Amino acid sequence: MAQSLKVPQMGESVVEGTINKWFVEVGDPIKKDQPIVELLTDKVNVEVPADADGVLLEIKAKVGDVVAVGQDIAVIGKPGEKNGSSQTSSTDKAPAKKKEEPAKAKQEEKKQPAPEPVAKKASAPPPRAESASQDLSQMRLSPSVRRLIKEHGLDVMQLQGTGSNGRITKKDVEDYISGTPATARGAVADAMRQPAAPTPGFDESQRTEEIPLTHVRKLIAQHMVKSKQISPHVTTFDECDFTRLVEFRKRVNPQIEEEHGIRLTYMPFIAYAACKAVRKFPYINSSMTEDKIVVKHFINLGFAVARESGLIVPVVKDAHRLSIIELARAMKDLGDRARDEKLKPTEIEGGTLTITNAGVYGAVNSTPIISQPQVAIIGVHAIKKRPWVVDNEIQIRDIMQFGMSFDHRLIDGQYAVQFLRTLITYIEEPEMMLL
Repeated sequence: MAQSLKVPQMGESVVEGTINKWFVEVGDPIKKDQPIVELLTDKVNVEVPADADGVLLEIKAKVGDVVAVGQDIAVIGKPGEKNGSSQTSSTDKAPAKKKEEPAKAKQEEKKQPAPEPVAKKASAPPPRAESASQDLSQMRLSPSVRRLIKEHGLDVMQLQGTGSNGRITKKDVEDYISGTPATARGAVADAMRQPAAPTPGFDESQRTEEIPLTHVRKLIAQHMVKSKQISPHVTTFDECDFTRLVEFRKRVNPQIEEEHGIRLTYMPFIAYAACKAVRKFPYINSSMTEDKIVVKHFINLGFAVARESGLIVPVVKDAHRLSIIELARAMKDLGDRARDEKLKPTEIEGGTLTITNAGVYGAVNSTPIISQPQVAIIGVHAIKKRPWVVDNEIQIRDIMQFGMSFDHRLIDGQYAVQFLRTLITYIEEPEMMLL
């Protein structure tokens, strides 16, 4: 008997989706659990599988149609079987679908910006002085050396340092000046007076550009505004010495890769430490209603992933039960599938605490926005080498700044600070964290 293929429930608050792609055509044989159609939802792309073996008799919704949860979108049955409509009529719909998809593809191609102008702009290199200025700001130079380089408009990349660890000394600069013609010394200064070269994405011929908001971006905007309206945000900051963890990770990674086939980043360690700290400060892992606090005795750990269509937060379910290696494997799998738009709706639901990593892009601090209905979010940032006092001595250490935003309706400052300090203590003593 022919069966209707219905739009399944696709997660919390998801009531509809858009037909993005049919994987089969009318008349094609189908196996149970074989993906039949891909739906775009507000959150993720969903592949809907067949409920039984058979043949696709009819397609009831074409690419681009918005379909509600529970709506019939196709009919599956035996060859030649009918289900309220003739086989001829269902077959007639297939060519219509084929005609529409190329037309839609052409429209999308027209919307895409022409790549040639961008390529031409990208080929123009920035002035040498610009890169020299950037390099100068990042180098360890004494004030007198830095001033001398700027006064003479020198390209720091041309200087050879003879000091400790190749550091450029004042004598190095003076020697270079005395042995370099004035025309060469002034070349960089002349370049600094020139305007910056054109860059891709910045078209001066078009003073303004209006770009329609995508549906995903609209939803992200609504969620961010809602969170700020509901929760009085407060952010606490703390510094963490990652030096021992950096050394520990470097030491164990070859063995972990050989035995488990995965390379550990710092995120699984941070996730593991967060789960341990939550056990001591359970209100961090809770939510609020108008008249009660809901404390969760399980940890579904969300972590933000950037993708082309917008930020998404996959959730590692029951993260408190996982080892560091298991966390690493779960986070890599979810992260990869998030970027490939292959997450299931259930994999982005039910988070109780979130970690967001701005450090992967070089940020040293941030004030993240809480994901409702959670009450805290942990901001992770870049690890930088900094002078640090250890046993009354200044040493070069690997330091990260954490920034944790919390909902002040429920979480007091003292409680938040103690939680973050506990998490940091675990990171700073990795062997003890694992014990």
